[in-house]
Formats: sequence, structure tokens, C-alpha cells
Amino acid sequence: MHSTFSDGVLPPALLVEKAVSMGVTVMAVTDHDTFEGCDSLQGMNTPIPVIPGVELSLQDMPGLHLLGYGLTAAPRLRGRVAELARMRVGRAEAMVRRLRDMGIDLDWKRMTAACRGTVGRAHVARALVAEGHVATMQEAFERYLGEGKPAYVPGERMSMAEALPLLRGEGFVPVLAHPALLGKNDMTLRQLLETWVDRGLMGVEVYHPSLIGREAVLERMARSMGLLVTGGSDYHQDGDSHGQIGATAVGWQHAEEDVAALWKAMRAGDENFSSRV
Repeated sequence: MHSTFSDGVLPPALLVEKAVSMGVTVMAVTDHDTFEGCDSLQGMNTPIPVIPGVELSLQDMPGLHLLGYGLTAAPRLRGRVAELARMRVGRAEAMVRRLRDMGIDLDWKRMTAACRGTVGRAHVARALVAEGHVATMQEAFERYLGEGKPAYVPGERMSMAEALPLLRGEGFVPVLAHPALLGKNDMTLRQLLETWVDRGLMGVEVYHPSLIGREAVLERMARSMGLLVTGGSDYHQDGDSHGQIGATAVGWQHAEEDVAALWKAMRAGDENFSSRV
């Protein structure tokens, strides 16, 4: 799930409350290129376990995101993520300048008022909607912010070759996010997974809103390769193109065992990391 520390609309504590009200029994906060959201919950007696994590946007191909789950301090990873977060702010500022040159003057302070961490395209899109320049966030991306559109600015991102060993070296569990959004056929996806497994990939987000009704093939593929099976709603806000809280729990028959396997992998990563520092 995503909070106000990246492109979600709820602060982490309220996100937990909403998840509990929806019957969720374990969740993860995986904001884009920042740990601040999950860090804000540290020391709080949350009513359900909250897995610390991050979602990294990678440069290798459109739609390629990598989730990292872990329990360690991870100083090198956090330093790189903080660097990327600063770059995301600069990118958003550049997009706002491009829109201004087109005659669309967005209020930066108002746009970022609710954001406590990184700023991304979603914030610009919401501002375009709020100030009446477009009717929906989808229209904002289709007219202005999508790749190749007039206000689009490429982001500085890690590659899979950099991210995987960095996450593993810091005791984190790297999981491929929403593979359906890569737009690859099954054969190509398996070839990619084999390459990434060799570099340290440990899991696949099989249960995701983009895959509802198509999970079986990917789950067989992941389990046959010895990969962890994970899932999540990718919640940002009610009524948008992402999932609603708890949506992916339906039909996930082995959710309890899969979550237990993820916890086990995180604890092993924590032990290995602690033994080296």
C-alpha cells in the first residue's frame, strides 16, 4: 500500500486503520523511493503487523518495479533510496515548469501540502484534476504526463542489475511487482525471471489487481522456479485505477503460508545482515 509519503492519499497510521476496518490482518507500506512512510509507524503498537518495505521504479523497461521487504537498518539501501527521492522531487518540479510553459500554472505548495515524502507524477495529475485542467487522473496522464506527452520528464532510476544485489546485500527480500504491467507473454516473462533470479530475485507479486483472474499461470511459474509468492492491493486511494484494500485476498488460497514464507525470508536476511555488521 502507498501512503502520503509517496503517491497515496492517507497517512500511514490512517492507512493501517482503514486496512483493519476492511478485514486485513497483515499489510505492507511500500512507498515509492522512500522508507519514511513505514518508518513513521516504528514504535507504534499497530493492531496488525506492518511489513516495512519500499517500491523502486527501474529503468530497464516500462512498468518495471521492484518491491523490497526487510527488517534491517539497511544504511546503503536507504542512502540510495533517499538519493532517488530527491531526484523525484526535481523531476516533479520540471514537469510543473513544462506545464507552466504551456499556460497551466499549478500551485506547487498546494500540490505538495499533503505529501510528506517523495513527489511524483500522481501529485501533478491530482493537481491538474483539482484545478480543473482535466477531468480525471487518467486524462492527465494521457494528455500531459504519460511517456512521450508534452509535460513528461524521464526519471532517474536504478537498473535491476543494481537494485537486486543492493537489496540482497542489505538483507532485504526483492520481489518483482505487478508483472502483468510489463506486457510480456508467458515465455518472455519466464526468461526474464530466470535472468533476474540469477541476480538475486526472490519473489513475484502474483496477487495484484492487474492480474485478477489470471493468477494461476503466474503462480505455477513462480512456484516451479522456487520463488516466493506475494500479493497486495497496491492501494493508493479509493476509486482510482489501483486496487482497493483487501481486493487481492480473494482467491489467494495459500496466503497464510506465503506470508509466513516471506516473514521467514526477511528474518533470515536480518540475521545474515546482522552477522556481517
